[in-house]
Amino acid sequence: MTDRVSQDVQVKIDDATGVAVVRLNRPAKRNAFSQAMITELALVLDHLDEVDMVRAVVLAGSPDGPFCAGMDIKELSQLSTAEAHRIQFLKNLTDAFARFSKPIIAAVVGTALGGGFEVALACDIIYAAEDATFGLPEIKIGTIPGAGGTQRLTRALGKHKAMEFILTGDTATGREFERLGLVSKVFPRQDVEVKALALAEKIAQRSAAGARLAKQAILAAENSHLAAGMGAERSLYYATFSLEDFREGQAAFLQKRAPVFRHA
Repeated sequence: MTDRVSQDVQVKIDDATGVAVVRLNRPAKRNAFSQAMITELALVLDHLDEVDMVRAVVLAGSPDGPFCAGMDIKELSQLSTAEAHRIQFLKNLTDAFARFSKPIIAAVVGTALGGGFEVALACDIIYAAEDATFGLPEIKIGTIPGAGGTQRLTRALGKHKAMEFILTGDTATGREFERLGLVSKVFPRQDVEVKALALAEKIAQRSAAGARLAKQAILAAENSHLAAGMGAERSLYYATFSLEDFREGQAAFLQKRAPVFRHA
């Protein structure tokens, strides 16, 4: 077993099975993404893509949940539209998933909200707890998803369902998303990682070269225009950083009160 441990992202590689487990590890913030954590996760994915013994990956949050609560609003509140464009905020994360060539399975226990849900959507397969909570609540603080949510959820569910979830910020359970075809399978929460590992080990027993090509072919069918959509989403997301409503939404979140939007 080869381990790599950082403050925010932990990695364990099982040499015998060819499976790596990547664990989001920022429990004090409900595994919410800081910029440092985003950078580390992108670096981990790039590293694992180059490690020949790794043939499949499981991405998990805390064993008993949450998976990931999204972006760290305290950090996000410091970003302006101009600064977001300058640093290409979130692009390193979405690009790392886009170029990751090996099968990656999200094992979701607890909440997967905002960026956490978007990261799960960026994976190839989602296994989840029956009572896991998925949602894109960005609209509630005056912004929009910015790591692929508007694009991937629409491709997975169709325009009308995606509109409902994104425009309301409502959540759904793992069981409901299994019914809609977004989550592959659901289990009792204590079984999710076990089942995800078993699936990863099964995939890792197949031809690694064949799996890479199969993934590439499937993504070619799904993503023929995804890059353009991702670029449009990111630009619109950055634009919300200049909205008075987004500043109010972030302040309300940090102050633990209901936002008072002025719709501007």
